[in-house]
Formats: sequence, structure tokens, C-alpha cells
Amino acid sequence: MNSSRVEEVAALRAQKKLDRQAEEEANLARAEAESKAHEANMARIARKMARIAAEQSGEPAPVAEEPAAEAPVAEKPKPVAKKKKVAKKKKVAKKVAAKTKSKSRGRPKGAKNRK
Repeated sequence: MNSSRVEEVAALRAQKKLDRQAEEEANLARAEAESKAHEANMARIARKMARIAAEQSGEPAPVAEEPAAEAPVAEKPKPVAKKKKVAKKKKVAKKVAAKTKSKSRGRPKGAKNRK
């Protein structure tokens, strides 16, 4: 291998390492966002269950506490590779040709058809 090829391989390995780190960070951020959403959902369900239990026992419903506004959840990162748009083919209405039975031309050939 020549020196330029060795440098290219080293640069590629370094880039792959950076890509893996970025992907790992994105996965951690996504997992954190999912866990926050899950916790919020579980809290909402717990409030509903408490309200239902209070209604069944005949007690007045507890006052729902509004959770403090949290920082907005980060959106999912968009994929790096872009897809090419493919032009859709237009459907052309085909005209149906009238099929007519062709006229026989002479005696049919074949042993079974002979008289």
C-alpha cells in the first residue's frame, strides 16, 4: 500500500469513529426523550386512575396539578442520505379495439378435421 492509501484508510476510520459517536449520542437523546414522554404518560394515567377511584368512592375529585412546563423535546434527526424523486408515469387510457371473428380461408389443416 502506498502512503496516500494508508492516509485515506486512517481518515476513513477516524470519520467512522466520529459517525459512531454521533449515532450513539443521537440514540441516547432519543432514549431520554422517550423516557420523559413515558414518565409524562404514566403520570397522566395515574391522575386519571386517581380521579376514577375518587368518583367510584363518592369523594370529590382531587384537584389536578399542572406539571411545570419542561423544555421541548428534541426532534428526531433526519436521515443523512436523501432519496431521489422518481417521476411517476402517467397512465394512458388505451382504446379497446373491437374484436371480430376472422373468416376462415379454405379447408382447415390437420388429420382430425378432414372429411
